[in-house]
Amino acid sequence: MMQEINLSQNNSNDQKVLLIIDKKNLEPILNFMEKLNEISSQKSNTATLKRRVVPFFMNQFYHWSVNRKLTQAVIYLKYLKTKKQSQQKKFELGDLKELFNNQDLFNPDLELYRNQARESWKVFLKDYAALSVQRNQKIKSGVTKQNYLNYIPILIEELDQIFPYDKLLSKYKLPSVNPEMINTDDMIQLDSNPPYSMIKEIV
Repeated sequence: MMQEINLSQNNSNDQKVLLIIDKKNLEPILNFMEKLNEISSQKSNTATLKRRVVPFFMNQFYHWSVNRKLTQAVIYLKYLKTKKQSQQKKFELGDLKELFNNQDLFNPDLELYRNQARESWKVFLKDYAALSVQRNQKIKSGVTKQNYLNYIPILIEELDQIFPYDKLLSKYKLPSVNPEMINTDDMIQLDSNPPYSMIKEIV
């Protein structure tokens, strides 16, 4: 007995394709589609992680500076917060870029504070960033924690660039979906002229 599956998410007939599949081929097809969905989900999760990495570590850096009583670094970080128009005043990648840009500041003292914040950031990344991830109780998933830990060397490596963190998100691109990411052994091999394996367009 044949089993029919409607894979369309659109109710319009001109957007539908009816798959009539030999039952022996049904499970391999569904497994293959599930793997494609997993890859798409992983890419989405990685993109979200990339957007959250810098705000997370900047926030941890701020609390670390307060606890260490690094007054000059704290003053500069508060200065970055006061410039924000949003009510939440959350740190963003742009704040980290501004920390390391070479633009002259209107206040000589503020420039001194920025330099101190730069040096403190370097120490934080090397000595405490990993610990801040491991001790953070809000990160429940071990995989997520490991992903954050994996980004620490990237943040450290950026310090050697002429313009640190300037193109952080675009520089470390996500892997593209390609056939090599899927085990081709899982792809079904249909007969050239099977009795029921065919695609029939609805008209």
